[in-house]
Amino acid sequence: MAPTPRSHSPRGSQLTRLLREPTLHFFLIGAALLLAHRLVVGDPRTIVLTPTHKADLLRRYQDQLSRAPTSAEADAFISAWKADEALYREALREGIDRDDATVRTVLVGKMRERVMLQVRTREPSEADLQQYLQDHRDQFDAPLIYEHEYVVFSRGEPDALQKRASAEQKLRAGATVASLGLRSTAANVNRARIEQEFGREVADEICRLAPGPWHALETADRLLLVRMIAVQGGLPPPAVLHAQLLAGYQAMMQQKAAAQATRMIADRYRFEEPSR
Repeated sequence: MAPTPRSHSPRGSQLTRLLREPTLHFFLIGAALLLAHRLVVGDPRTIVLTPTHKADLLRRYQDQLSRAPTSAEADAFISAWKADEALYREALREGIDRDDATVRTVLVGKMRERVMLQVRTREPSEADLQQYLQDHRDQFDAPLIYEHEYVVFSRGEPDALQKRASAEQKLRAGATVASLGLRSTAANVNRARIEQEFGREVADEICRLAPGPWHALETADRLLLVRMIAVQGGLPPPAVLHAQLLAGYQAMMQQKAAAQATRMIADRYRFEEPSR
């Protein structure tokens, strides 16, 4: 008699079909990969606080307090650090460092600072500094301001020339404008304002005056006595200028070197811009 074929139970047939499903294979492979990752790398939500790291944290905390923390303070500080570290790790998991513009700006700024700290520039020569001054003179050469005083004599008076000559002699001898019964005008202005008041030629003469003595000048309608008190602006004293040029040159070279280093970092990445 031929053997009777064994019939499969409904439950066994369902299990066989389930095992053949590609979706199940996908999830099993994924689970295996996740398990392997955790065995090799560890649980991503596990934060390891080594004794060395803990001691370093407490040492920094002691520096902030300017004294050794109590046991309760140390425990509270480490507890707060753990909470902060967990929030930081969770923020990274959620991509806040990529999606938040403020966080992104801070991280980019920190990276630029690190690049700047790694930059080394050579000491500039005197020729380098002079070329830098030539290219950036407006940053160091302040507008000239002329502090001066003048007395006006009207050409309409018959003895105006004699009065001016007499006043000039006495003022050069040490007399004051007030002691001579004269009225003067003090001004502290740039060359354009002087030219507006007296014209180009007289403005040129006034701006060339050395501080101190009175000088006789004249316009088409006025006789003048003018003395320069002080000239402000222009380039700073040589020692000050050298220090400023050195600082400016080094800052410029550091920025150039940092920009080059930044480009080298960016070149490590490939940027794709899909049309859709």
